[in-house]
Amino acid sequence: MKWQRLLFLAIALIGGLNSVYQIYRMTEIDARARGLKHPKFWGLFAISGQGGEGILLYLLGRRKFVSVISEKDQREIESRKKKTGVGLLFLAVGAVGMVLCIVFYI
Repeated sequence: MKWQRLLFLAIALIGGLNSVYQIYRMTEIDARARGLKHPKFWGLFAISGQGGEGILLYLLGRRKFVSVISEKDQREIESRKKKTGVGLLFLAVGAVGMVLCIVFYI
């Protein structure tokens, strides 16, 4: 049945998009707290690249700037970390489900 494949594909897609968005928002908050210009650009830069090059370059480049993060922003980042974990869980469940559908010809 093709509907199972589509279901698992949708689950994986939702999980992946959620994780990418949460990483974008965490990077934007961090860039703003460090006083970097154009925090939205840094958020987009962090999610660019297929192998995670964007986030690695952001993490290396931000070391020069001191973080003055508010308690509210810290709580938001912690909340977004948990949401990213849920998104990755959805991504993993969707991927495993698609593999199982392919293996068992469902």
